[in-house]
Amino acid sequence: MDISQLLSEDLILFDDEIRSKKSLFERLGNALEATGRVKNAKKIIKAFYKREEEVSTGIEDGFGIPHAKSKYVLVPTLCFIHSGKIKEYLGLDGIPIECVFAIVVPQKSSDSHLEILSALSRKLMDQTFRQQLKGAKSAAEIMTILKHE
Repeated sequence: MDISQLLSEDLILFDDEIRSKKSLFERLGNALEATGRVKNAKKIIKAFYKREEEVSTGIEDGFGIPHAKSKYVLVPTLCFIHSGKIKEYLGLDGIPIECVFAIVVPQKSSDSHLEILSALSRKLMDQTFRQQLKGAKSAAEIMTILKHE
């Protein structure tokens, strides 16, 4: 699966001001609604929180993969945010999250949700890939990294 096809430059955000899950999820919800990927930002924000209550989506090395299924999602979508360190959102290794790939899919797309999560998780196992993402300074750079992986 080519995950770069689920992402567009307008859904790649760099914002060092994001320092909490609340501001992260709000920024994600608003960006998804503004780009026409979802029809209700508040419902998507709520879906991120609901999923996070089950178990944290923080993985390791400062990366998180919050994800949600919702009837308010119009098309399967991936977002990337490089934020400030979010001390309340930790990976399995205890490191604060600062790079997030958020996945949203329509309610009835459970298979595509798992495929996206699996493909992304495999890529994030590669330390070089993670370092490239952390060092990127623009949306175009992120897209190039994803397309060449």
